[in-house]
Amino acid sequence: MEQLHITDETLHPDWETAFADCKTTTSGLSYEEYTGTLDQPPTDQREHKLIRLPNNLVAICTSDPNAIMAAARISVGVGKFAEPAAVPELAHLLEHVITM
Repeated sequence: MEQLHITDETLHPDWETAFADCKTTTSGLSYEEYTGTLDQPPTDQREHKLIRLPNNLVAICTSDPNAIMAAARISVGVGKFAEPAAVPELAHLLEHVITM
């Protein structure tokens, strides 16, 4: 299966103008949806959306009506070298918290 191609523009979009305000249909929770185009192979018929939650977490949501299972994947762009000196091993702790 071909992968969605994430460009630098997708990962670092114009945060001021590239997102539109949205709300979930069932609970009315707010989020922002990327209004630009996600670059994907012509053979990939799945629907992809880039969203930003109120806590600034950015996620790519993929909808595949033919899938029989659901899955989630997370990527954290920081690690050990970004942790504060006052809290050693914070990155290792968060690695376990995120993957549980």
